[in-house]
Amino acid sequence: MGISKHLNSRSNLYNHNPPGVAKCPDFTFSMEPKIADIFIDGNNFYHNLKNIIEKPKRINFFKIAKLIEKRFNIQIKQIKYYNSIPNKEDIKRYNSHKSFLDKLTSKGVHVYTRELHGKKNYEREKGVDILIATDMIKFCLINSECDVCIIIIGDADFLPVMQLIKDSKKEAIVSSVFKGFSQKFREGKFRYLILKKEDILNCLD
Repeated sequence: MGISKHLNSRSNLYNHNPPGVAKCPDFTFSMEPKIADIFIDGNNFYHNLKNIIEKPKRINFFKIAKLIEKRFNIQIKQIKYYNSIPNKEDIKRYNSHKSFLDKLTSKGVHVYTRELHGKKNYEREKGVDILIATDMIKFCLINSECDVCIIIIGDADFLPVMQLIKDSKKEAIVSSVFKGFSQKFREGKFRYLILKKEDILNCLD
């Protein structure tokens, strides 16, 4: 199920760059919004949000999606959220995290998880980045379910898959808050949106 019913209004057309938005030099606006999927690195975004708000779990991804729709003249089809979960042996943490993920699922967010590895205080996230990159290729290039991939992340490790999508005549756009947002995303090859504090505060439940 897409998120069309959550995003009631069509995106506005822009003839200029709104504040905080970078325009790729060789990109031209089409008259009709392109179909997009959002891919969210939950752990990365959560920790970056902690620099702005006290309770990052209050973020409403559908409000974020609507903001991005308006800024880039796109129509968002699905929100895909990726995160790691604690081992089931840590019952309290596991249940708390699962409750949050179940809430996202009930709202229509597509949730994908990987289990944390290592012992407590030395746990490491494994497999999430490659899962996101693989799904970007799968949904955008192989299945052609979208024309644009929106990546909510600050990690420049995703540049190769973004370039692959661009080379395939589709588009990858990156967005996150300023803290943790790689300078490499701001070199002009891809459009990006830095979410400001007022943007985040307007996207809370």
